[in-house]
Amino acid sequence: EYWNGGAWFQIHTFSPNLDGGVRGLFFGGDPSRDTNMDYITIPTRGNSIDFGDYPISNGTGARGVIASNTRGFGAGGESPSAGDSHNVIAKFDFSSTGSAIDFANLTFTMKGGAGCSNATRGIVTRGYGAPAIAREEIDFFTMATQQNAIDFGDLQSGASYLGCGTASPIRGVIITGRDTSGQANIIEFVTISTTGDATDFGDTPSVDNAVASCAGGNSTRGVIAGGGDSAITDITYITYASTGNAIKFGDLHTGNSYQAPASDRITLVTAGGTTPSNPTNRMDAIAIATGGTSTDFGDLTVSKTGMCGSSNGHGGLG
Repeated sequence: EYWNGGAWFQIHTFSPNLDGGVRGLFFGGDPSRDTNMDYITIPTRGNSIDFGDYPISNGTGARGVIASNTRGFGAGGESPSAGDSHNVIAKFDFSSTGSAIDFANLTFTMKGGAGCSNATRGIVTRGYGAPAIAREEIDFFTMATQQNAIDFGDLQSGASYLGCGTASPIRGVIITGRDTSGQANIIEFVTISTTGDATDFGDTPSVDNAVASCAGGNSTRGVIAGGGDSAITDITYITYASTGNAIKFGDLHTGNSYQAPASDRITLVTAGGTTPSNPTNRMDAIAIATGGTSTDFGDLTVSKTGMCGSSNGHGGLG
């Protein structure tokens, strides 16, 4: 409480720390369009623990962290029970373990699109929407209210299939992926608090570092790891407040693609993926500020690729 000179007021604060630190979650993925969810405590390295189940069998949903301080979300994906791609947004609470629930719907069906958020809004690009790969639509939803997503605008490139997303509290950054012409290494950004079309940000050093790569970061720097059909080792970074090309500053311990991200302000954790032909249960830790070679974090409960990731301490939260 504090005294303002005329009355006492309560100050409400929030800490993302649960059981010793920021919590990261990984869910869905292949093989078998899995429904399991794993969680980790990012500052405390070690193997993941079972969290619960995802409400729909799911592979390759929105690639990137979509979460507030309290809630995490998955959007879209490929599910045998819902056709080639679906529009479900699912929600879970970081503070408890248990199954995620159906929260709302996107305006489109999608799989392999990019996702990112600040503390209030989630941003989702369409990626692949049957029957076309080249889709430019962007949706947003308010994470505190259970309402369906709304149209935000469009990408310039129309190439977000197997792209990924990361964010500061102000900017959402989309690393684009594959379209009908093949692969693209374009980076675009939006201002999360507004609506409108995306703007060019720069490029990744290679198309492999854009397609099926993994992104996260703190409030000033975004980090992009691995990617491509050949499962490269490159780790690159961008600075949200400026525009420009991503810069290489490290390598994964082993080449990887289709990993899932979770990050606090210090560490980006990449989970699962393909190295390069088989799913893995390895998790790697990347130092966001300094780069270098990633280090072993621990193991998932099962080997998975094409998962989604989330955390309650990512860069979009400030």
